[in-house]
Amino acid sequence: MLIAIDIGTTNIKAVAVSTAGHLCALSERQNSTLSPQPGWQEQDPELIFQGVVAVLAEVWAASKGKEKLDGIVFSSAMHGLMAVDAAGKALTNMLLWSDMRADTIARELKQSGAGIEIYRRTGVPVHAMSPLCKLIWLRQHEPAVFRQTYQFLDIKAYIWYRLTGACCSDISVASASGLLNIQNKEWDEQALACAGVSPEQLPTPVSPAHTATILPELAAHRALPQQVPCIIGASDGALANIGSGAKLKGQIAVTIGTSAAIRTVSERPLLDASMRTFCYRLDESRFIVGGASNNGTNALEWLRSAVFQSTLTAETFANQALEAPPATDGLLFLPYLLGERAPLYNAQVCGSFAGLTARHRQAHFVRAAMEGVLFNVKMIAEALEAHAPILTLHAGGGFSRNRLWVQMLADIFQKTVVLPDEKIDASLLGALRFAGQALGLSQMEESQGGQTTINPDPANAQVYTKAYQKFKTHVLISRNYLLLPELQPTHDSRLTTHD
Repeated sequence: MLIAIDIGTTNIKAVAVSTAGHLCALSERQNSTLSPQPGWQEQDPELIFQGVVAVLAEVWAASKGKEKLDGIVFSSAMHGLMAVDAAGKALTNMLLWSDMRADTIARELKQSGAGIEIYRRTGVPVHAMSPLCKLIWLRQHEPAVFRQTYQFLDIKAYIWYRLTGACCSDISVASASGLLNIQNKEWDEQALACAGVSPEQLPTPVSPAHTATILPELAAHRALPQQVPCIIGASDGALANIGSGAKLKGQIAVTIGTSAAIRTVSERPLLDASMRTFCYRLDESRFIVGGASNNGTNALEWLRSAVFQSTLTAETFANQALEAPPATDGLLFLPYLLGERAPLYNAQVCGSFAGLTARHRQAHFVRAAMEGVLFNVKMIAEALEAHAPILTLHAGGGFSRNRLWVQMLADIFQKTVVLPDEKIDASLLGALRFAGQALGLSQMEESQGGQTTINPDPANAQVYTKAYQKFKTHVLISRNYLLLPELQPTHDSRLTTHD
């Protein structure tokens, strides 16, 4: 039996699964996000730690005795940053990926030669989400805290320290910080100089297969598993590719929850001349290449609750899209309600509807929102297709439970979409499979659930091709994007693929 824990932005989830692949127990806690100022997004790391301990204790209590526990594996969100003192006490809250306080710093750095060089070395586009930019912000705006800090940690590194007493960060999560050299898997001297920190102020980079055990006194006090290997694991995005089955060339994972992401696994680092995509480590030999968008199902929820103030359930509200035709009679939605990461990497961009006429009804707005999210994902995909053609799409996240939305994905890309039948989130399932491989549990590693395939409708190919081209045109001509240099390929000679 294995236990997997996913430390997400919205929720903390834990599952216990037998080596035969049967779900033995599950537990979940919701996280609370603080926004003390506009654009700031924080969480209390102590509450996150207590949530992790609670879900672990619950699944252990519910599954104990059913089967021998072989290991505990961790998945977590990326781009978080917090400061601790020499005693491990938190000096700040956890600054989330969605925290935009470092936007001005990111824009200035991006326009400099240093920004391009850091992207080349670390694989992380220069953006306010990046812990690199957050570090510079803390140094400039919180100098007393910066001086007092003993180490700067991501959320998993903090949880790992509290559980095991060791300060480590897996190279998968560490590589999303903008501080790790993706070639040598060590903290990058140039990035650290830019941030103003030393390697000793950061956790030790380790393999995602790195193991430790829970501190005996903590395990005894909180009724946690004792003397059981804990595998540090990888990032939620990297593990989602494993869980969704998108592990080979041409297999692309599309995950759309509150935010959205599209990723592929590569055996070599791939960079984009326009800095539209990231390149993170999955493990010692594999990379995750793709892009993440700030705008996913949150766009549809905004339309439901804030604009139409609908009393319909989210599912019923979304199903109104069935009443509108593909491409929504010319109505387009630019889904940039929260600024944007990929492919624009600009926190100041805004959303809009275009092509609005008197014939458009609520159903058209709903469908346009769903299509707009997917059109933006397709813009990211174009950067991936520069390296290899897309063969299949592997869908995951909340949107994958809406069959119409998945069909739209198939039709817009004109590619087959694979839907796993597993009831476990892709990141948790990927963590379980990764741990099975790390621990030599071949049955767990090879366990495969069923899957459903959604084929594209050729009849919708032409209408979506035209709509997508109009979408890109509106992005390019909108005054919000005229000053975005990344939309014009730089073809910088330093941004080359490493063979």
